[in-house]
Formats: sequence, structure tokens, C-alpha cells
Amino acid sequence: GIQRSVEEPSALAHCRSSGRLHSHKIRAPHMAAVFLAAAVLPSVQRAARRASTARLLAFTSDMKPQHLNSPNNPRLKLAKRLHARRQREKTGLILLEGQRLIADALDAGLSADFVLVSDEQLRDGALDRLLARVPAEIAASTTAPLFRDVSDTTTPAGVLALFQKPILTLPPSPSLVLVCDSISDPGNLGTLLRASAAAGVDGCLLMAGCADPWGPKALRAGMGAQFRVPMMQVDSWAGAAASLVEWGCAIRAADAGGTSAHYDCDWRDASALVVGSEAHGISREVLADPRVHSCSIPMAGDLESLNAAVAGAIVLHEAQRQRMTGAVPR
Repeated sequence: GIQRSVEEPSALAHCRSSGRLHSHKIRAPHMAAVFLAAAVLPSVQRAARRASTARLLAFTSDMKPQHLNSPNNPRLKLAKRLHARRQREKTGLILLEGQRLIADALDAGLSADFVLVSDEQLRDGALDRLLARVPAEIAASTTAPLFRDVSDTTTPAGVLALFQKPILTLPPSPSLVLVCDSISDPGNLGTLLRASAAAGVDGCLLMAGCADPWGPKALRAGMGAQFRVPMMQVDSWAGAAASLVEWGCAIRAADAGGTSAHYDCDWRDASALVVGSEAHGISREVLADPRVHSCSIPMAGDLESLNAAVAGAIVLHEAQRQRMTGAVPR
């Protein structure tokens, strides 16, 4: 009979490109075999990927990271010094603890300079997948007591890493900006950054008096937000306001005595939200600036205020809601 040529199914085109098929055309009488192969191929690929991962993890498990057994080891001493802000600023290094935070940094394209694992975690094999992502020569292990001495947490996660502090650049014309006014609590600052990342904030201005966003507590509270939200230090409100005016932002401050509810404000155009510390609220110089409009979050009962991070998150997500839906404030 007449043999007709038909185009390859896409799955078989993959086979051909990998060397399994050599003909660009498939003959019609063999179509049953063709589609059977196309149906089977995905499961074969999945099995191959699992086998490849297993081989990689097996190799990782067999590796013997250098064992550090002296508290005077230079790398252990360096990691411990990074608990202090001055040392982080001096060296340009940050200390990350826990699998998730380290994986977030790697996912963001950062490269670790040093990875330390406790002997307990190494024996359990719990960190094999993470260790497979870093060069073997930068990994080391140590005893549980020495690891606890280097760790910043009461109950260490068993793995920490040193990274160069990333520098994220704000876009030329950010449309949603968070201004942190003397947020001195690292947990609140990290939570605000996390809320900012979730709400699509383009950048964060950190005024004098703010905690270090790269400190261990702020990093844990941020859950990787520091790798996603560009930040800029500003010495004063005058410097922050100058940037906001240049970007064309309407400036609003979250304040319990605000004249408008946060959901009555129009956040759809370029906007900036100023959040103050729990202890002192918004700075006087900010509230005295005629370019700043204060807004408040309506609350039931006789509560006076909310946690700074909670308040900031509520307002930022109202801004996100308006921008996503195009809703006009009432």
C-alpha cells in the first residue's frame, strides 16, 4: 500500500533529539508503536530523573566533609562573630541557619562560602539533598557542642552557612514602597519584609534606628524575603522623602490617629507606606510633613493599636488587593 509520512509527536521529537530515533519522519504503519512510545516516555523520564537524583545523593552521602574539632578554628570563629552587626557590615558576610533559609538563598542564585553541619545531622543523612547543592570543598562538620556554640538559636537546626550579603537594586520608578521608621525589633522588621514580598512591594527604605535586616532573628522572621525585596538605608526622613517625591509616590503613614481608614485610601497609583516602631510610633518629623497623609486601621472594641508588623501587613495587602482587582476605594 501507499506509505504516508506524518510529523513526529513532540515526545518522539525529544527521543530523536536525544539520539534514540534517527528518522525525521515516521511511517504510518508504525503509528501504534509511535503513540505507545509517546505514552510510555514520560514514566521512563521520571524513572531516569529519580535514578539520577539517587546517584547524586548516594555520592553526597559518601563524601566526607572536613571535620572541625577545635573551637579555635578560624571558620568557626568567623561564623560566631557574624552574630554581631558590626562584623556583618565589616566582612560583608551573613549567617543563615536552617535548611529552608539556606535553600531560599541558593534558589535566589546566591553561592555559599561555607557550610557547617553538626555530626548528628550528617549521620542521619537529613541534609544530603541540601549538601548536594553546594561544592564539597566548602562543607565541614563539627560536634554537636561546637555547633551549638556557633549557632545563634537555642535549639540549632544542625546546619548553617555563610553567604556574601546580596545587593538588590530598587527599580528606577518603584510603585509600592515600604518605609520602616525606627523598627528596632528584628522580628517585626523581618515580618514586615516578608509581608512586603507577599504584597509585591518594589522596595523598602530603612530609616535610622531600624534593626539590621541581615541579623539572624530578622532573617528567620523574613523567611527569605531579604533575597527578594530590595532595601536601601536612609539616614533621615528628609532623605527618604526626597526619594519618594522623586518617584512620584503618595505618602501615607499607618497611625492610630489617622484621619482616614486604610481601605478608603487609593493605593492603585505609586504609593509609599510608613510604619513606625511599636514603642514610639511614627516619628514627629514624618507626621509634621504636609506631604504625609495618615491612615488608620478600624478596630472593634477599645484596642488602641496593633503590632507594627501586623498593621503594616494589613495595609500592604489592601494596597495589593486594590492593584490586583482595580477596585476603587469607597
